[in-house]
Amino acid sequence: MTTTPPALGARTRAAEVVRGLGHRAELRNYTLVLVLAVIWLVFQLATDGLFLSQRNLGLLALQTTIVSLAAISAVMLIVTRNFDVSVGSAVALVGVVLAMLTVRLGWPVHWALLAALACGLAMGAWQGFWVAKVGIPSFIVTLAGMLYFRGFSLIIPQAETVAPVPDSLTAFATGYLTASYSAGLILIGLAAYLAYQYAGLRRAKRFGLVERVLPGLGRRAVPAVLCAAGGLYVAAYLGIPLLVLLLAVLVLLAELLMRRTSYGAKLYAIGGNPQAARLAGINLDSVIWRNFLIAGLAYGVTGIALTARVSGAVAGSAGLFLELDAIAAAIIGGTSLSGGRGRILGALLGALLMGSLNNGMSLMNVPTFYQESARGAVLLAAVAVDQIGRRRSL
Repeated sequence: MTTTPPALGARTRAAEVVRGLGHRAELRNYTLVLVLAVIWLVFQLATDGLFLSQRNLGLLALQTTIVSLAAISAVMLIVTRNFDVSVGSAVALVGVVLAMLTVRLGWPVHWALLAALACGLAMGAWQGFWVAKVGIPSFIVTLAGMLYFRGFSLIIPQAETVAPVPDSLTAFATGYLTASYSAGLILIGLAAYLAYQYAGLRRAKRFGLVERVLPGLGRRAVPAVLCAAGGLYVAAYLGIPLLVLLLAVLVLLAELLMRRTSYGAKLYAIGGNPQAARLAGINLDSVIWRNFLIAGLAYGVTGIALTARVSGAVAGSAGLFLELDAIAAAIIGGTSLSGGRGRILGALLGALLMGSLNNGMSLMNVPTFYQESARGAVLLAAVAVDQIGRRRSL
């Protein structure tokens, strides 16, 4: 009778756990894509073919960009069991700083951009200090930030709209990469993604985390090819919006940070079990403070993008409820409220789903209060699915 060595048995069990988590994540993503496809089909029929037109899909991509930018930091914070409800107000304050410097004071655009990013970083560092160093719950800290950041954004311009910002900013926020360059970029991105996935699966097979490479590659290739085909369809009209390209770059960087660095592993470890992470030698205060610093950088980028897109700072309404949309996108995309689990790409799907609901119902002339009710119902359903899934995994 042969026995399995303890080390080998532990390695086998670990591989089975990793495979199970990967299959569940893939299943959730496929389910979300299927739900999104059904919603698009319904709106396509209800709007007599207008919803899936190239023009409308391009507008949908632009409309989703701002929420997607905010959702990046939302995922990173929720993974560590922290929440940020100050995003909308912080973004509004960044927009006021940018608009005041360029419109009222006549600063060069590049210096104003640096100042706006510095403003965002300062807000992130400030809130991170109270959470990480003082120990105040993140919800309370960011709730206070939501109030006084919004107040500052009204006090500085005396509650007036500051516009228009320089044409160079507006041109970037509303500009497009040409259709031919867009098509080439999409095809290059698809080839790079498939090559990256193939190399990762080969490496995983050597460690016993996957059994076969080609089936796994096929599962990853199907959604990638469909996304590339959709991108080519939309890009054939005007090209890819420049803001969408900016989002793609930031998503790639965030994915690499969370999935391929020790810092990202620390984020998941803290969210999974803070006490175990501390005993493992992770400096929780330092990691959480840096996480809020990254959130501050997201304030800056999102505030610049929003202000440039509307060509000014409307302090009273800019970024209103953006924090709720960002958190909703993260949760719908599979980020767990209990921490330790979440993906940036999932949050993008969540943001796209929420944006599709808004866009489709607007095309159907559905009143705003019905749109808000539908978004709330979708968020509740996503949280319910998350909680049920966690109970079954226990």
